[in-house]
Amino acid sequence: MRIHKVVLTGVLAVGVCAAASADAASKKYDWQPINGIQETEVRDGDIVVSQVQFNLGSTMKGTPIRKSSADVRVRIDNNGQSDEEVGVAVVVFDAEGNVVAAGSNGTKWGYLNKGDRTYYSIDFPYVYRRLDKAASFMITIETKGKASKTTKTYKTASTTSSPDGSTTSEVTTKVTTETTSSAPPPKVEVEPLPKP
Repeated sequence: MRIHKVVLTGVLAVGVCAAASADAASKKYDWQPINGIQETEVRDGDIVVSQVQFNLGSTMKGTPIRKSSADVRVRIDNNGQSDEEVGVAVVVFDAEGNVVAAGSNGTKWGYLNKGDRTYYSIDFPYVYRRLDKAASFMITIETKGKASKTTKTYKTASTTSSPDGSTTSEVTTKVTTETTSSAPPPKVEVEPLPKP
């Protein structure tokens, strides 16, 4: 009986972890912005990076700081039915495949609510000097559904027999809190234990 409980607990834990894991998608584009704007469609389920706006920037003048103001503004649409954590990375390459700019941004707190749109600014603060040589770029989007907590109560009954022939029954109650994502966990089928 104890081994059965341990196996069942392990299977449930794996199911919860699988349901709460993050997903990702990447797509590469030729560099073709018009006035800095380029339409895209990088989709992870119902979360879409649908537009990027590049700003080639410049270094900060009149200060000893060599940080660039170059960045890309990324538009993200949540077309789904659940709130999501979202992370986005943009990497820009020259014609030979060398990285000329890279950065990432995402949900810092809370979630991108279902049906909402947001914009993330991704800075290219220190690797920017060859951004004018850009030939292509890659966008990666990573998402994770909002987790919710549920409390479940399990009752188990056990009967023990003593050498003198008397029996003792015991009912144990266990309360557990499980965290699941907005996606349903995988179905787990468990065979009942044979009765003694």
